[in-house]
Amino acid sequence: MRSSSFASLAVPATLLLGVAAIQAPQHRLTYRVEVLRATGAGRQSLAAGEVSGSVETGLRLSLRSDSTEVEALFAVFSETDTATLTAEFFSRRRVGRSRRGLPLWEQDGYTRIVQVAWGDTARVYPLGPPRRGAQDSIWVDLTVLRRPAGGEVRPAETLSLGTGPFEVALEAVVRPRRGVVVLTLVRGGAVSAPRRYDLIPDGAAKRVQLPVPGRLPRVLDVALSRPETPRSARDRTLALEADAVCLRVAEPDSLAPTGTVCGRLNNVARRLPLSGGDTLIATFAWPGAR
Repeated sequence: MRSSSFASLAVPATLLLGVAAIQAPQHRLTYRVEVLRATGAGRQSLAAGEVSGSVETGLRLSLRSDSTEVEALFAVFSETDTATLTAEFFSRRRVGRSRRGLPLWEQDGYTRIVQVAWGDTARVYPLGPPRRGAQDSIWVDLTVLRRPAGGEVRPAETLSLGTGPFEVALEAVVRPRRGVVVLTLVRGGAVSAPRRYDLIPDGAAKRVQLPVPGRLPRVLDVALSRPETPRSARDRTLALEADAVCLRVAEPDSLAPTGTVCGRLNNVARRLPLSGGDTLIATFAWPGAR
């Protein structure tokens, strides 16, 4: 297994996420990650894990300690025999205290890119390459794999933590092609049976009917849209809104939406008050494999 180092080029990882999304999802992409630290006492593994999903899946990595914060978004542009791996980094380091005793932080942002063969390992220094003779250094060994898949694949994450001062987190980042919305209507003390709908973000609205026991059913037009682009450069680069959707709800034949509720595809119920005292409960989830 060959090892590559990252070079510095200004190619946004979020752009490659969009380019990869046009490819057919017949493969599962896997990022195999190990975070390592070397000190005078030897080398230790801070964390190891995997993030996988469809070919447009990205990897969000964060390292945090009392004095250092590093966040990165990795993305892969798939080719036949090789992969172009990019990373957008945001880092904060505590450099001292002010005269009033408040912590002072230094912030930085940078891009890295490397081309590797499938199965090769790239070595990334999130805090920068260590100086010659340095006794303490941290790096990430990142291997990208691609395997055939029978249909659409859901993102998955695993993480095993070792010892050390850093908190490590891995997240799969993918913009959904479809989303499942489970709707329930609450009217007074009556609750409708949950109805499940498979919707396409920015697709046509769907007319739904939610029957409430002993009451007239509520008819609504619902549609999925993508959330607004984050305002801050950090949030945009790290694609913090990638796995979120918004449900637009309107009365039939109405020109204006009744309301909108947004959330991640994480099976958490969210409430939207409607006219007449009704409450719509919406739960967003990833669709099953096809």
